[in-house]
Amino acid sequence: MKNIKDRIKDKFGYDVSGLPAYIDAQSSDIYSDLLYTSGLTSKINVLEGVKGSQEIKLLNANLALQVGDGCVTTEDGTITFTDKAIATKRLMINTSLCNDTLNDTWAQLLLSIGANRQDRDLPMEDVLTAYIIKETKFKNQNVMFNGDTGSAVPDLAHYDGFVKSWDADTNVVSATTAQTAVTSANAFDIAKEVYDAIPSELFDNGVNVELICGRAFANKILSQVYADKDYNALLNVTEEGSEMSFVLPTTNITVRTYPQMNVTANQSKMFAVPYDYMFFGTDLENDLDGLTVKYLEESEKLRLRNLFRSGVQYVYSEYFVKLVLS
Repeated sequence: MKNIKDRIKDKFGYDVSGLPAYIDAQSSDIYSDLLYTSGLTSKINVLEGVKGSQEIKLLNANLALQVGDGCVTTEDGTITFTDKAIATKRLMINTSLCNDTLNDTWAQLLLSIGANRQDRDLPMEDVLTAYIIKETKFKNQNVMFNGDTGSAVPDLAHYDGFVKSWDADTNVVSATTAQTAVTSANAFDIAKEVYDAIPSELFDNGVNVELICGRAFANKILSQVYADKDYNALLNVTEEGSEMSFVLPTTNITVRTYPQMNVTANQSKMFAVPYDYMFFGTDLENDLDGLTVKYLEESEKLRLRNLFRSGVQYVYSEYFVKLVLS
């Protein structure tokens, strides 16, 4: 569900202990905490219906260009079929609420009329459904980027994400710079070194490649450009959700920020990524497939659960580039 209205105020525990006794408050505006809507899955390949693991099928060919004269020909070349598995983990967001806790506060306006309907109907169903889907997307993108099975953060320990995998992959091209840190005086120069390391085959074949980093890194690039270069009139910085993007001066490639790249461990990282070779595996066909709302008779609570599978993979690692500081 896209273009979700930002119109709820609280997280899902329905903690109303801080609300005063009910008075007539008829306003229908309830403002939500800020959440980021996932953008990565709109750019990479999404494999639907992946229940456990699935093979990504690859074709490589090395064929000779020969003289075509004569009646006798000789076969010269190889065609190789390979595959790379993408595995998914079964993940969920699961919470419950008791509508009765809304009584005697302004929030009781959200409840259905009648004792039984009050218990069984979900207040603000459309808004809460949109909100839980939005939060699921955000948490899912966190693990897609920063997943680490050795992490002490439970949300990230489900599987290894792209960043850990790229860092460990010796086939990923290393753009090794003489710089030891990313600063406002060298960030553009460093980004240009990463750009220069991108295999030319990607550009020659029209593959969509972007430089991805955190917002702090991108701001340092802009600071150096504005301080040292005369590209001010050509720099068009755009914002999409929580993603900032601009074309790196002297190139035709986009620098894009993701919130997951701005965490402390990633602030000095930059990758050049061909989105065509990145994959997200899931068993859903749309955002609502895994969402259920049930009334639990034994506890007289409403349970909200979003259940789905998630996993990432990439192929042809020799076309990815990672920044390596000295």
